[in-house]
Amino acid sequence: MPKYDLAGNPMPEPESSQPSSGQPGGGAPEVKYDLAGNPIPVAAPPPSPSGGGPAFIPPGGGAGAYTPRPGGGSSYLARPAAAAPSGSGGKMGIWLGVGLAVVAVLLVAVFLLTPKHGTAPTTWTTFTAQDKSFSCAAPGGWETTPSDKAQQMVGKDSTTGGVLFQSGSATIDITTDTVATLVAYDVMHNNADPQTLTGSKAGVLHKQWRIATSAIHKGYHETKVADFEQKMGDARLSEWTANGNVFGLGGRVHGYRASLVGGSTTAVVVCQCLESDWPALKPAFLHVIASVTSPEPPPGPPGAGLPPMAPLGQ
Repeated sequence: MPKYDLAGNPMPEPESSQPSSGQPGGGAPEVKYDLAGNPIPVAAPPPSPSGGGPAFIPPGGGAGAYTPRPGGGSSYLARPAAAAPSGSGGKMGIWLGVGLAVVAVLLVAVFLLTPKHGTAPTTWTTFTAQDKSFSCAAPGGWETTPSDKAQQMVGKDSTTGGVLFQSGSATIDITTDTVATLVAYDVMHNNADPQTLTGSKAGVLHKQWRIATSAIHKGYHETKVADFEQKMGDARLSEWTANGNVFGLGGRVHGYRASLVGGSTTAVVVCQCLESDWPALKPAFLHVIASVTSPEPPPGPPGAGLPPMAPLGQ
């Protein structure tokens, strides 16, 4: 029966709360028929893996596309995030990192191995060894490294000393020792008769250091320079060239090699520089070689300085 409000107007009837037949969520399911008029059976939804209800399979998805929520029901969990692809992308990043590291190492190696030009000195000072065994002219503006620390490395009883002057790739390396060490080395390693050393000890020293110098330079070649006057007395001088260090790196080098003997001290001077710097640094090398001196006077003839022997029978 219709109802009216206070003004006498008919009130609309409320809609039915019952869902219409065939709609999802209530009533009998809608029956469909095939072309022959036969009803099409309705397939039951697949059971949930947990037994709590049917699994929800969204349109366009296949079985296993979504994981049912524990406890069953039609709810489902979100699809798992796809894993990052493993393949060319990851390998490319690794090779890129390795390539950058190799380039960095090569750049550092090129910087360290690139030879640097030396500067011809315009001023000079005097260098004197800490033990007063020798002194020499020191090129101004060159780095000076005394070899006194070498004695601390090999022991306080070491007789080796010297100094290194350096400017760029140019070096003047002076190594000193005692005449006694020279004689002992020649006797032990070269089977020399000590009597043969009454001649030029500088010649023996020069031969020994030729072997040592050529061993650390590739393509080493030297020519003997005429004997010259030197403050220490007995001296030998050679001019040499090489194609670089023992591995042939660093560029072509040119230098002098001098062996000096005076009193009880020996000195070996090895000078070298880039071939292109040779004309400018050659005079400086000769100046240092000529300046090396020992506080002891040069040795005199055999027997000089010895007291006269008393006649036999007295």
